[in-house]
Amino acid sequence: MLSVSIPWKILVLADREAELKSLRQELERARAAAELTLVRNGKDLAVALEGGGCDAVLLTARVSRLHLAQALAEIQSRDAAMPVLLVARAAEAGALLAVVKRGVSGVILAEVLALLAPTLAREIQRHQEVCAQRQRHARLQLLETAMGAVPAALAVADAEGVILWANDEYVALMGLGAARIEGGTVPLFEGTTVQWSEVQRALEATGNWRGSVPAPGDTHSGELQQMVISRIPPAGASPRYVVLRQPGTGATTAQSPEEQAAAQRSELFAAIAGGIAHDLNNILAPITMAANILGEQELSGENLDLVRTVEHSAERGAAVIRQVLTFANGSDNCAMDLQPRYLLREVARLAAGIFPPTIGVRAEIPSALWTINGDPGEIHQALINILLNARDAMPEGGHIAITAHNRTVPSLPRSPLFNAQPGDFVEISVEDTGEGIEPEVATRIWEPFVTTKGAGVGAGLGLCRVAGVLRSHGGFGVLHARAGFGTKVSVFFPRATAATTVQGIEEGVLPAQNAGRILLVDDEESILTLGRKILERAGYEVLVASEGREALGLFARHRSEINLVMTDLAMPGMNGFTLVWALRRSKPDLRVMVATGQGTDANLRELERMGVREVLLKPFTSRRLLEAVAQALSEPVTCEPDLFLDAAVNGA
Repeated sequence: MLSVSIPWKILVLADREAELKSLRQELERARAAAELTLVRNGKDLAVALEGGGCDAVLLTARVSRLHLAQALAEIQSRDAAMPVLLVARAAEAGALLAVVKRGVSGVILAEVLALLAPTLAREIQRHQEVCAQRQRHARLQLLETAMGAVPAALAVADAEGVILWANDEYVALMGLGAARIEGGTVPLFEGTTVQWSEVQRALEATGNWRGSVPAPGDTHSGELQQMVISRIPPAGASPRYVVLRQPGTGATTAQSPEEQAAAQRSELFAAIAGGIAHDLNNILAPITMAANILGEQELSGENLDLVRTVEHSAERGAAVIRQVLTFANGSDNCAMDLQPRYLLREVARLAAGIFPPTIGVRAEIPSALWTINGDPGEIHQALINILLNARDAMPEGGHIAITAHNRTVPSLPRSPLFNAQPGDFVEISVEDTGEGIEPEVATRIWEPFVTTKGAGVGAGLGLCRVAGVLRSHGGFGVLHARAGFGTKVSVFFPRATAATTVQGIEEGVLPAQNAGRILLVDDEESILTLGRKILERAGYEVLVASEGREALGLFARHRSEINLVMTDLAMPGMNGFTLVWALRRSKPDLRVMVATGQGTDANLRELERMGVREVLLKPFTSRRLLEAVAQALSEPVTCEPDLFLDAAVNGA
């Protein structure tokens, strides 16, 4: 038996409505939901195809040979991969195939009509895969074209610092020939004193490098160009780096039109990163939801561990996406709720990979750490600074232990360096077996320019920067050290404020009484399928739509029953903003929530104006989905009064 969540839309070429009866009966018997539409000739078929949304075409023997040929020609001109099945008796099939031998996906004999549903399922699946492949290819072409035409100097370099690819802007800025780039012989820092090995060490430690280099061929004016290099998440064994190079602004100028142009290019770069992040969030969302559903099943210990691994990997992927957006959009307002164990594991892995083999790195990180709120880039850099200090304290080798604990701190010692308040904290400690610190130095270790390193070895700013990060996050630091007995640096980050709990949630079961129906709208089928399954298991009645116009049609038919609409923002055709506007015009008291991978400040402000209070950022867990739905159903609907002036008339 087949179970189709979204009905197939099938055009049937026949001369009368009665021809559809046997086809409908067979699909109903196979539990394959389908909407069959009769077309009588090639012209009618062309009109139906213009509307879009067709999944397959069935050709029957009850039409003229001319109409069959016309129909095939119309389909071929629009979508050569469209599933087209010929339904005929065995005695008729041979003659008909002579007419439609090209463009037919398969033949279903009327004597074995039971094969109709599985054949349609297979062909529709094949067509969806072809369409998805086309979309991916088109996106790649668009991305390649955009990166080549973007008004910013962009390049990609290999592990040796040699340029593998550069767009036209980069080639022009550097005065290079495209042939030299394609030959793979141009180093990033050609004609400068910058050493790639030094840059690479910084990239391995933090993933980013920023610096200034002389303009190409300029040895007198002192004009500098700014470079930003970031490591691309590895797809293979050899690392790759993306490079942004900005035109020189002069060594002494404070601001210039070029700097303003650089800001505009950064905005464009952020927009491109946002589009990529949206696609990746749509990929990660169904993975997270499916893993949550599996985790609720009765599984063996080994299988449960595999499901937890999938969940954690999806969460790490989401964190990486947020960090990409942080890098693209700058460091302002980058605070977010973080699970520190993933950050700590990544830092420990990084240290173990780049520190000398004489230094062992051990991490003991519990799985039940509280969530903290902060800038992931700043916290990551602070932990790296502490680890680098620990490494430098052990020139002959030793051991570093990274630990973390939940701590409730009832009172804090007075300190002019920190402004933390008593409460719950996550304590992160880095302990080394190095030379230790003299007591008089330890008391001032968080201050600028205090260092235990020799002259010319360190500037004494490492823990000073860490102290700045702690202050900005409402945390504090403690150092335990004795000369000759190693050093332990502990940093405390406040526990994130607990989210508002939803009334009536007990033991994971959410109330669905009198909730009415929920309409889910998203262009990702996997998100629709899993979202519907999660909500129905919680007792809600759910309708689904894959785009805005379909959602409006469903809402028109079930207006009095639908009490909540959850929609994506970025969809083909009608986007989420337009859909919300249209729904609110029709029913001002309708509750609407949004699930999106594009949670920019501008989007959130616009949604708030439209009365949308609940915004789920993809990917999200099944628990977070249920909590958000319950919260949305419990809140009153409010929006700016001038936004829908005629809503009352239309909603009457």
